[in-house]
Amino acid sequence: MGNPELVVPSPEKDLQAIAELTAAMFSDGKYLEAFRDNYIGNSHYDWQMSRIGVDGGRLVHHWGVWRYEMRLDDARLKIGGIGAVATHPDYRQRGLMHQAAQASFEAMRQAGYDLSILRGRHYAKIGYARAWNYVTYRLKKDELARFEHTQAHKMLTLAQVPAMDGLYNVTHQKFSATAVRPTFYNRHPDDMGVYAWFDDRGELAGYVRCLPDEEMEESDPKKTLVCLEAAGDPLKCLGVLNELCQVGGYEGVSLFSLPHLHPLLQVVRKGACVVENRFFDVSGWRVRLVNLMSCLEKLTPILEKRLAQSLYFQWSGDLLLEAGAQRALILIERGKVQIGSEGSSMNVLHAGADMARLLIGSDEPGEVIRQADMVCEGKSAELVGVLFPNLYPMLSHWDEF
Repeated sequence: MGNPELVVPSPEKDLQAIAELTAAMFSDGKYLEAFRDNYIGNSHYDWQMSRIGVDGGRLVHHWGVWRYEMRLDDARLKIGGIGAVATHPDYRQRGLMHQAAQASFEAMRQAGYDLSILRGRHYAKIGYARAWNYVTYRLKKDELARFEHTQAHKMLTLAQVPAMDGLYNVTHQKFSATAVRPTFYNRHPDDMGVYAWFDDRGELAGYVRCLPDEEMEESDPKKTLVCLEAAGDPLKCLGVLNELCQVGGYEGVSLFSLPHLHPLLQVVRKGACVVENRFFDVSGWRVRLVNLMSCLEKLTPILEKRLAQSLYFQWSGDLLLEAGAQRALILIERGKVQIGSEGSSMNVLHAGADMARLLIGSDEPGEVIRQADMVCEGKSAELVGVLFPNLYPMLSHWDEF
């Protein structure tokens, strides 16, 4: 074995090898075509930001980046979603992932990326902090029965996915951390599970996306139906879920990866349900800063709106944010905000990697400060509470990379 060279992959030369390595590492070699044609090829995979390790013409490492726009309040951030990180067993414990990640982060910074998001273990050591939890709503069959299933519906086809993406963008535009679609351009038929209904003009009016619980699939595939996405009238959504539950012989329905403020969940919270909020220490969804300055510049109108709605609407001063190697100064003049890179302040937040959590509103700001043991000087804690509220971020299962 030699010393692998880290290079930018080529879609013409490296797609097959990346798919083979990914399939071998994550599915015992199965689903090679799906990895090649749906997940990596024909998707929002960013070839220039990704990195591979090559030794003598043999691909031995892959660090994949999927580019997308993420909603954050009224702003749109450029995100590098990380996936399919794989190292051939013969080349592990040699620092390949760390080297590839650092090269990718620098490329993302130069290309105007704001944040990076991934799901997995052992990434805290390269600057990833907790992004959001797994939140699951559980309803028993009897608890669903109050929603009448009078809405005629049918399965969507792959050809109708653009209409689904369009409706999703309209109905989810205020939900933070959701992706602006399209993301994956060539969906696999096995990923569908979309039951939809149409208006009098024949246009898509609503849908639910449901699949059997993967954890129960082999032992008892009929136990739980998981709703992974919904759009349209929430009562019609719940009525269709009720029908699917009864016709399919399921014992209940779980609602997973739906935003906290989704109208369907607001209806559900008025009745009986169980909500599971699953926390992770070193795994789950995680977020990393790529460029603090660019994030704050894109958030400036939102910061001004938040100040206008607070007791600080006439306040003038500044706030220094320190996030490891990155720092930024928020200059406030009677509700107007400017972002600078130089200067000092009496109000300093020493945040480290968890600054990314505050930016995306991953929890109540005071909770983030306590969990990360941030050091607050001056009025920084109060200002952070105004500028970076809890946004209940959530990425849809359909857009996971």
